Amino acid sequence: MAIKKTAADEVAAAPEATRFNFNSLNTLAVVSLATAVTGFGAVAGIITGHFALAQLKQKPKSGRGLAIAGLVIGYATIALWVVGAIAMTAFRVRYGFDGPMMNGPRQDDGGMMGWRD
Repeated sequence: MAIKKTAADEVAAAPEATRFNFNSLNTLAVVSLATAVTGFGAVAGIITGHFALAQLKQKPKSGRGLAIAGLVIGYATIALWVVGAIAMTAFRVRYGFDGPMMNGPRQDDGGMMGWRD
């Protein structure tokens, strides 16, 4: 007759889960991702990402994926800034848009509130 295993036996036989060692994580890789995600720190994310990859080549630690993600997000953010600046320039050249009320109110419309005396 076969011996039936219970749930307790299966849990006891399961291998012990290894925990992630955060002490082996490259700090600049984390900083790269954190600053790149903010958008304002895209340049800092790129710089720290490159430094993190250089450090990871010399001393192997974990965090390569974080550094690469920081680089990708940082470069993508700067690319969006450039595309946005080109689009805004093209928009202004095409339509002559300088913003609302840049030339002041027109004399025939009764002023800013539309009132006529």
